Amino acid sequence: MASQQLIDELYDFMYPLAQRAGEILLEGYEEAGKQVNIKTAFYDVVTEYDNKIEEFLIEQILARYPAHKFIGEEDTAKNNHVTKELTDAPTWIIDPIDGTSNFIKQIPHVCISIGLSVKKQIVLGIINNPVQKKMYTVKLGGGAFCNGQPIHVSNVDNMNEANVAYEVSLLHIANLKVRNKHIKRIYHVGSRARRLLAYGCVVDSLCMVAAGNLDAFHIEDMYPWDCAAGYLLIREAGGVVTHPYGGPFDIMKPDLICAGTESLRKELEGQIRKADQAKSVGDDEE
Repeated sequence: MASQQLIDELYDFMYPLAQRAGEILLEGYEEAGKQVNIKTAFYDVVTEYDNKIEEFLIEQILARYPAHKFIGEEDTAKNNHVTKELTDAPTWIIDPIDGTSNFIKQIPHVCISIGLSVKKQIVLGIINNPVQKKMYTVKLGGGAFCNGQPIHVSNVDNMNEANVAYEVSLLHIANLKVRNKHIKRIYHVGSRARRLLAYGCVVDSLCMVAAGNLDAFHIEDMYPWDCAAGYLLIREAGGVVTHPYGGPFDIMKPDLICAGTESLRKELEGQIRKADQAKSVGDDEE
């Protein structure tokens, strides 16, 4: 495990960089004619500001810590510091803009997510939503904060009282079996939760669970940069994060359920299991 001195040093180094990255994001957010490019499919988009922010952060980190590694969404730094695997080396896990489609349309659920792993353990996270003027910060063992104020998960313990987020953009997945899986899960979870919501930004949804604005969130088929900082934020805010079927959360295969209480997490898991056993929407309720 990293020493507290090292965690504090790296946090103090990264915090002003995250602030500056937020300023870059705001420049693009307010720009009318953003350049938008397609990555893998029509729904998978990237802007010049995704690349600008990632390049800025990686360049600043390497100037100070040339041995550090990176796992990032855009991988704009084409050098041997970018890795696809988590090792014991200090590794920054960066999403320069989560919610790029929101960013393009000036929808305020947009975040910069910066997590740090040391010896394969997430030890700090900084998440900046500059549009909403919210900076979420977390250190391992040090609690979770928004704009310097402590945050805590909600105490809702059942689905009928819960606001649950589910990322419906997963319906874009080309694999029909996977797409149908999500349709069934949305039906089972949405028909039992007080509200089912989708924000188009995984990182912001994780932050809202940590702050008690949401009671639970479920996501699959994501990447380490979507969840690294938010995972630690929820844990330090008193919440629970597991694999959807209840096993340990794996940052390199970040399928997850997170909730403010274990009882709510367990009930959500039960609905996911029930959905996966159903042949089609509603067939188990006829």
